[in-house]
Amino acid sequence: MPCLKFMHLEEVKWRVHLAKLISGCPVLEELTLLRDPEDEYKALLVRTRSLKRFRVLPLRNGYVRSRVKCTLEIDAPGLEHMSLGDDQICSIVVKNLTCLLVVKLDVKFRVLVNTWNVSKINVIRDFLNGISCARHMIVSAKTVQALVRYSQLGMIPKFNNLSRLQAVFGSKLLQFLPAFLECCPNLKHLILKVVHSEEMEEGLELADVPRCVSSTLECVEIQEKLELEEGKMKATSYFLGNSAVLKKLILSPTAYDSRNVAESEIWEKVNKLTKRSTRCEVIIRAHGGGR
Repeated sequence: MPCLKFMHLEEVKWRVHLAKLISGCPVLEELTLLRDPEDEYKALLVRTRSLKRFRVLPLRNGYVRSRVKCTLEIDAPGLEHMSLGDDQICSIVVKNLTCLLVVKLDVKFRVLVNTWNVSKINVIRDFLNGISCARHMIVSAKTVQALVRYSQLGMIPKFNNLSRLQAVFGSKLLQFLPAFLECCPNLKHLILKVVHSEEMEEGLELADVPRCVSSTLECVEIQEKLELEEGKMKATSYFLGNSAVLKKLILSPTAYDSRNVAESEIWEKVNKLTKRSTRCEVIIRAHGGGR
């Protein structure tokens, strides 16, 4: 298919002929795949020099009938945007992703869930090294949970080019946020969604201050349900108190339940917090307006 630039395939089986189809499209720029949940083929090779955008969609309705775990290998030196959302992928091998700008991860990295042998640890470490040139990263809650676990093994590389990060943290994992940000030494923009659980640790302390927080972080947007309780304003307090060059701290429309907490109360509470950056502007984006 010498002229095909966009391909969207649904309910496909990862067979050899699929890899041949991809390689037979010399100007293909965008590829989207949704696997057949009953597919039992174990590997797919995506090798193309022209591809710029690549997405693997999550199985519909969380369908996981197939217990066959798959390996995905991507060799695409022109790839700029990559999105992976299939939890049945147990191994991801990437090569030559030197142009990668944006990567979106919504996977569990099942390869290390129940096994901790060296070869399997190397698989995830090599994948993270392969995407470490990305400038913008979007990670879901389940991916954050996996990466936090692997960071305890010291296997998360430095993402030196990363300037923008969007991440979802459960409140129980907030204690690992500084260590997570330590891997992003040049981060400038952080969008942080905090999902609070009922049994949140009130004694949570965010003590360590990574390089990006103290020297490069310019804008932080926090999406969480602020209820004016001390324990539930930890993230807001942490960034205001430690970010030396912070220009904007944004509390998003989902930051609090306007039925129970007035914007003026949020504003008053946040203004009492210590600010390290005198230039920092606090913005509360309420339903129907902002300050």
